[in-house]
Amino acid sequence: MTNRNRPTRSNFALLPVFVLVICLESCSPRDRQGQSVPSNAIADASIVAESLAISTSSIDVLLPLSGVSSRSSPTPPIPSTSSPVSSSEIQPKVAGANVGWTRNLSIAGVAYDLYIPANYGNDLPCAVMLPGWDFDKQRWVNETNLQTLADTYGYILVLPQMGQTLYESAYYPETEMRWHPSLPGGEFIRNYFIPTMQQRHGLLISGQHNTLIGLSTGGRGVALIALENPGLFVAGASFSGDFSQDRTPDDRLMTAVYGAYDGYPERWTGRDNPQRRVSEWRMPLYLSHGTADDIVPESQSHGFYQALVNAGSGHRVEYHSVAGAGHDFSFWGGELGSAFEFFERVRGSEVGAMKSHH
Repeated sequence: MTNRNRPTRSNFALLPVFVLVICLESCSPRDRQGQSVPSNAIADASIVAESLAISTSSIDVLLPLSGVSSRSSPTPPIPSTSSPVSSSEIQPKVAGANVGWTRNLSIAGVAYDLYIPANYGNDLPCAVMLPGWDFDKQRWVNETNLQTLADTYGYILVLPQMGQTLYESAYYPETEMRWHPSLPGGEFIRNYFIPTMQQRHGLLISGQHNTLIGLSTGGRGVALIALENPGLFVAGASFSGDFSQDRTPDDRLMTAVYGAYDGYPERWTGRDNPQRRVSEWRMPLYLSHGTADDIVPESQSHGFYQALVNAGSGHRVEYHSVAGAGHDFSFWGGELGSAFEFFERVRGSEVGAMKSHH
């Protein structure tokens, strides 16, 4: 249940903090919940909770290549209709990992977990799971039915520990919040994470069924990673994301990375603003947002959807507004089944297109 008294990003209240404070609190920006934002910090605190996963039904009103719906009642996810790997087919091996979990691997000092289901397909379907700002990577697993869905649909899971990044492309002299000492989040993904996954595990290679799922700041990450790596990911899903930071110029997190909006508007409206780059969009996308979100306004996702439709990229884009849903794992977990269904529809259209060419 969403706490209606939670402060928004532009209205911060000081909450008790039971951590060792390394830097002076008066010099630190504040996060969405009002806690101090430490510099050079990569969060690694595992938070285990009961599964709050729910699913919601939808009635889609589709545009030619896009759709929008409003949902409120729960229904179970639909199992995958894709065929499992038959005994006559040779399942490609994922290097450096066995079936099940391989945890706390590392790239440039950033931890990641890898999950290999027994029934993954020959196209190595893979979902890169982007957590929320300062969320531990395993919350995706501990607080949703993600692993069950990965087994049902046969998707490899990659969970990087993205800490406090905004998926920025650069640091600046005014940057006060650095999630990594030397690597902006976008640069890490493009120049370190993706190449290492390709070389170490044979994953995230062009031509494979590569997908992205992100919540909150991770939802923003879905858009920026897709834009910075065009053609690599075949589909993405973003829950409660923010895509146009210039619409919230008092945002403390954005200010901590890009400097004040009034002083550096080009940083807020340039390369790291997904909505300003819709003309470059090349990926099917599933968007959803709760109407009761008091952390990131629903208008962020709806505005991005409208901008994508208006740009006419030719790729399927769906937007789902979920009545009464907040900014929490009850909502995000409930959206996972619909996201995988969307990926399977994209996958089916890819197969159909290939058959039509032969």
